[in-house]
Amino acid sequence: MPVRTSGRQEGATSMRRWRGPLVVSVVYLGLWLGLDAIASVFQARQEVSLWYPPTGLSFALLLVFGLRYSPLLLLTNPLHALVVSSPGTGWAGIWLSGALASAVYTGVAWVLLQRLRIDPRLPGQRDVAWFLGLAAVAGPLVVAVAQVLQYTVSGLLTWGEWFRGVLGFWSGRATGVGVLAPALLVASRRVPALWRDRPPLPGPPWTDRRYERPSWTGRVRPRWLGRLAGRRLDERLELLAQGVLLLATVYLAYGEPAGGGLDLAYLVYVPLIWIAVRGGLPRVAFAVLAANAVAVALVGRDVVESPLRLQLGLVTLTLAGLTLGALVTGRQVSVAAAEHAAVHDPLTGLANRVLLMDRVDAAAHRAERSPEDRFAVLYCDLDGFKGVNDQLGHDAGDELLVAVARRLEQAVRPADLVSRLGGDEMAVLLDGVTGVEEAAGVAERLLAALAEPYAVDGREVVVTVSVGVAVADAEGLAGPRLREEPDAAVPPAGGHAEEVLRAADMALQRAKATGGHRYEVFNEPLRRQTWDRLGLRAALRRAVGAGALTVAYQPIVRVGDGRLAAVEALARWHDPERGEVPAAEFIAAAEETGLIHELGMQVLEQACTQAAAWREAFGPATTPRVAVNVSTRQLLPADFASRVLAVLDRLGLPADVLELEMTESCAMEPGARAALEQLSAAGTTLAVDDFGTGYSSFAALRERTPQSFKLDRSFVARLPDDRPTDAIVSAVLALARHLGATVTAEGVETDEQLQRLRELGCPQVQGFLLGRPVPAARIERDWLGHPR
Repeated sequence: MPVRTSGRQEGATSMRRWRGPLVVSVVYLGLWLGLDAIASVFQARQEVSLWYPPTGLSFALLLVFGLRYSPLLLLTNPLHALVVSSPGTGWAGIWLSGALASAVYTGVAWVLLQRLRIDPRLPGQRDVAWFLGLAAVAGPLVVAVAQVLQYTVSGLLTWGEWFRGVLGFWSGRATGVGVLAPALLVASRRVPALWRDRPPLPGPPWTDRRYERPSWTGRVRPRWLGRLAGRRLDERLELLAQGVLLLATVYLAYGEPAGGGLDLAYLVYVPLIWIAVRGGLPRVAFAVLAANAVAVALVGRDVVESPLRLQLGLVTLTLAGLTLGALVTGRQVSVAAAEHAAVHDPLTGLANRVLLMDRVDAAAHRAERSPEDRFAVLYCDLDGFKGVNDQLGHDAGDELLVAVARRLEQAVRPADLVSRLGGDEMAVLLDGVTGVEEAAGVAERLLAALAEPYAVDGREVVVTVSVGVAVADAEGLAGPRLREEPDAAVPPAGGHAEEVLRAADMALQRAKATGGHRYEVFNEPLRRQTWDRLGLRAALRRAVGAGALTVAYQPIVRVGDGRLAAVEALARWHDPERGEVPAAEFIAAAEETGLIHELGMQVLEQACTQAAAWREAFGPATTPRVAVNVSTRQLLPADFASRVLAVLDRLGLPADVLELEMTESCAMEPGARAALEQLSAAGTTLAVDDFGTGYSSFAALRERTPQSFKLDRSFVARLPDDRPTDAIVSAVLALARHLGATVTAEGVETDEQLQRLRELGCPQVQGFLLGRPVPAARIERDWLGHPR
């Protein structure tokens, strides 16, 4: 329903709306009168304005608060006339001159803001150049010409008088703009509320903790300074020296006798250059203000014979100092930007791996000096980020990464470092933690913060994160170390940074392997498990390269007559150090490392070679089919089917001797379609292993019907007492008969299970009751030489 607002509330809102501009106007006019009075005092003594800072105040008002305050400029000339009024004051001329000056200054401000679009905070060379060129040079020059022409109407002036008059009026106002306005604009950076419509400015390079100003403490320090420079007094001493030298040179140039030292004015450039080079525009703006104020105060005590010379000297000093400061600041910004780009991620703005490793090394060095100090690395990886890229596009994925980066920064302390390592992997360095408990608490906070929905590309997206935590101290990892046998004399490869980051990555992989959206802390069991897995991978690679894997064969028996129908070829690995390695372990390792392609082809070739030998020894009628397991990764390469058929052709085996077993998800993988169709067309039997436990649908079976099903052992284990299982097995057998496929029941271990399968009409069985995986010689002895 609509919300009604009372008249009193509307009045209060209107009052608040006008309160701010009213305060700004009153403060501006008060400051303007004060500055005008000061300038008028010196002008009264010199009969010319040595400088006119109110003009700089007017430009600062327009650039900071906007052009809507330009009507205030119309009041300044009458206010000036009231302060220095005389009986013959011509108010019409005063109003006309004020209107002209206001129009010129407002026009200059409009061009700077609307056409040139400078940043009024003067952060770069372009901003300073346009400001000085229009606000300090062009605008005051136009007003000076107009004022001199106004005086020319009442009396004839020679060209020399006219030229000196224009220079006198211009230099006073140009100095006023160049002295006061830059200082006010730079100072306004400290008030973010004035610049809500503009992004915050990066500070000078040395204001970031990652950068240090060049000083004696970071380089070679003179021995005589002792511990003085080690107490971070370098910058303060430098500021004090700059201030003393600036005041000394200004006094030498503009002190006693009045105007007599003008030949030494160039001395002021020495401290000004020093200040500009070390501090850039922000510092030189205030140095110029101080130098001009002191110079005018010193010179203004007495009448100067050549005030125009003094004015031009001050304006030259002002413009040269500000220009030099802008050039130095531009150089500093360029260098800082290059350094920032070298150690930050261009997409998210987070630190990159280089900066993270540097900061981790620094934290380790601090921990060495203070053994009680600890630090932690939290390795983060988004769960399901690939799905966001695939469904919404990479632009949406980039937008999500930026949002995640901002949340990470908000969820940790300002002193902690958040970095992006690549893709959707990010890491957080917690410097100065009490132990594992504090680091785990931060990990829980990250899990909760990142699980909230994100608005990406106009949609609501929910992603979770997995986190691996590693805590370290002066000895390295807090608790276990990555090396199998720590040796104090041998530093870890890559130093503390690599060691801690590797540990956090191991904990992250454990968190993802156990379901994701959780955190794991690196500990002793995980260390041993990781080392075992790494050692297993290395040993497996050596074994595959040497062809050390063997094949065992488990019989698949026809239920009707008890004869051998096929054998399943199963890879076996006996490692000299580990003994018999379970197939589930080394097959998973082969999948992870990509060795599955070579390993699979070795098993297939051994099985086919053995089938060819049996075929030659016992005849084609007695030789069983050979069933070989394949994974999705094996089927995806374009040359898989051609390699398999080449093996069969080389050994002289018909394609129907080979049966390829795969899981349901593998059989339905779109990328495997081409290989399966080529193998099926050649006559190779395709079997779906572990049927009933995958994700295939009846629609998928209709499109791609396999020649054989292998009923998963989990169903056989419940026979014959479980009625639902009995019904499921009956349904699978009926489905296979209608599809023209053969069913093999796996995991038959009892006579009762075999009897029930016989009653249900299962054609083939496999299991320990009928035979365990054995070498080829046992198959020949027990099944081929003496058929059961």
